[in-house]
Amino acid sequence: MSVALIGVGVLQTIVYLLFVRTIDLYEREDFRYVIPVFVWGFTVAVTISLIFNTVIGAALSALTANPNAAPFLTAVFVAPPVEEISKGLALLIAFGVASAVALRRGGTEFSGVMDGIVYGSAVGFGFSIAEDILYYAQTYQQVGDQVFIARRIFGGFAHAAFTSLTGIGIGLIPWVRSYVLKVALPLLGLAAAILLHASFNFTASLFGPVVYAALFVVLLLYAVIIVVWLAVERRTIRSELRDEVGYGTISQSEYSILPTYFARTFYYLSLLLTGRLTEWRRARRMHQAAVDLAFTKRLAREPYAPSQGQKEQYLRQRIKELRFGRKSRPASY
Repeated sequence: MSVALIGVGVLQTIVYLLFVRTIDLYEREDFRYVIPVFVWGFTVAVTISLIFNTVIGAALSALTANPNAAPFLTAVFVAPPVEEISKGLALLIAFGVASAVALRRGGTEFSGVMDGIVYGSAVGFGFSIAEDILYYAQTYQQVGDQVFIARRIFGGFAHAAFTSLTGIGIGLIPWVRSYVLKVALPLLGLAAAILLHASFNFTASLFGPVVYAALFVVLLLYAVIIVVWLAVERRTIRSELRDEVGYGTISQSEYSILPTYFARTFYYLSLLLTGRLTEWRRARRMHQAAVDLAFTKRLAREPYAPSQGQKEQYLRQRIKELRFGRKSRPASY
């Protein structure tokens, strides 16, 4: 078994994680939340799944006469719910922690489609690399390096794609008014993740490598979802910050670049290239607070969090303090 090959697989996983976090253009998730979710997938979720899949698989083997039936039943009917629930627990914990922190400090929490995709991908990437390493260790004597390489190249996004559906369901909780939907959406997301996972394993069991072509189609659909949601976020920033120009929270020039990621990026580059590092740091923080304000105002219309108005005032004060270089005071609510 090649330690160097495993190292390349781990590096590939880290690159995938950074890539998915980077495409969240307007409100990137804090590494303080993303990394623990990844570690949960790599450790806790894999351990839970290994125990349950092994025990239930052994029971099925004892109950079925066909030696090929138990592995198939385990892959299609046991592994998907066990693994998606174990990964989904990390997302539920991350949602609770991020929401609690947001209530204390201002800003926005784990909310929206992109947040769900980022967190779902993080736990999925952690789970996937751990699973592939275990599978590589078990099958190395029979197949060598080929299976590990194939799983990494063609299937590295599979678990991320499955669990992102659970993440999307959880991320939409703050965006709906109905309390029934606040419960139903995460459950629907989990059910969709289990179904997609089961379909993937079923196709892999019967048709082998054809499953990777199906996964490519799934990833294309995700690309469409991401583009559409980023457009929603851009429109939210533009509409919610329009009033803030009149209030004096942001200037007209800031308003013109905040909804456009590339305009903001070019502005930051101009500050860096001219050596204005302090201004660059302050502008990034101030602009992020303004984006947080836009999403907070959007969510303030929902009945689930009565403290949203206080968060708005805190974020406006934070923008003002960043603009004039004073230290921001912590929120107290």
